[in-house]
Amino acid sequence: MEPIPAVSSPDDDKVERYDLGLCLSGGGYRAMLFHAGVLCRLNEAGLLQKIDMVSSVSGGSIAAGLLAVIWPRLTFANGVAGNFRELYLTKILAFSQVFLDAPSILKGLLNPFSSAAAEVAACYERHLFNGSRPMLKGLTGRPWFVFCSSNLSTGSLFRMSNRYIADYRIGVAYHADLPVATAIAASSAFPPFLSPLRLDLTQFEWQNDKLDASVGPAVPAGRAVLTDGGVYDNHGIEPALKRCRWLLVSDAGAPWRASGSGYWNWFSQVNRVLDTTDNQVRSLRRRDLVARFQAAKDADATGLPNDASRPAYAATRGVYWSIASRPDATEPTFVQSAATAPADIATSLHFLGSEETIDLVNWGYSASDQALRSWYEPAVPAGNGVPLAAGAVEPGRCAVVSKAIMSAFKI
Repeated sequence: MEPIPAVSSPDDDKVERYDLGLCLSGGGYRAMLFHAGVLCRLNEAGLLQKIDMVSSVSGGSIAAGLLAVIWPRLTFANGVAGNFRELYLTKILAFSQVFLDAPSILKGLLNPFSSAAAEVAACYERHLFNGSRPMLKGLTGRPWFVFCSSNLSTGSLFRMSNRYIADYRIGVAYHADLPVATAIAASSAFPPFLSPLRLDLTQFEWQNDKLDASVGPAVPAGRAVLTDGGVYDNHGIEPALKRCRWLLVSDAGAPWRASGSGYWNWFSQVNRVLDTTDNQVRSLRRRDLVARFQAAKDADATGLPNDASRPAYAATRGVYWSIASRPDATEPTFVQSAATAPADIATSLHFLGSEETIDLVNWGYSASDQALRSWYEPAVPAGNGVPLAAGAVEPGRCAVVSKAIMSAFKI
């Protein structure tokens, strides 16, 4: 029996083919900071400049959104952006101190003309983009940035980029344009408190393209009810997997934990069932992804031509790393400073703590480094060491207060 594909692209024969793609998973500020460390390592390795496509979800979309907006200002020399730390990492560290989740929820509840998701989008514009309003159509053509959300109206993936917005059951709006902050907010609308973001689709001109009958019959464009992209695909791999010859997948999702609880009440039992269902979907996607990477590697080893004669299942080489990985013997540079391991830090949109912030960035750098050295071809040059030294993050008063409040309420 053939493995079930992780994606179902209705236009496989027409999609563009890229040399290198990057997928950034969800996970709130935890993921944003982990991916920031990953991007630091990719820049040092000379791979950042080579990326053709970035597909992102939730917290990964925050990291990708800032990268997309500042990309034209990056100055590359010998494949490395010398001003990456100044333009990107410094801004991400500053944004990680913004108290986003609880204030957005409260404002959305108190204002009948707004919503939590709309307040999140406004916060991205105000703090991530310094009050500007960058639009998707204004983003660079290469890399191609795709922000993924989940459409509760159709049950499928909703993709937003400078080329189009699309849904497998609605079609494609090639001329549609949205604020980048809105795309990020739709991608990171964590349910139920920051979700949904409602988008009127009748304002755009839709075409019956990129439809997928396996998802369901086509439906007319009306209103999209968008929630976190991780509900459908927390790795962000679906738009990129069949388009890229090499794919780098950075997974900062919270790992599944065993539990000794008896789940005696209905609420805790239902919550655990939902978590188990979510874990099954993620596990299936991960398993299929790694199997595809291995099949492509084996095909290369046997000299199978990399053309139309090669099976689609063996067409994409790749490297996968996870926040739940463990340092190997050749990775001496990462030293955990916080009491909580990076993988155990909660999924949230408020300041996580100085030591936690440093650990997440440094572990993203180190985890990607050891994975790239083990699996990427050709071999990547050695890195310069973790980006942040002890004490590099000094929180402001608001950040300290937000962490104290949210820690007290266990939100």
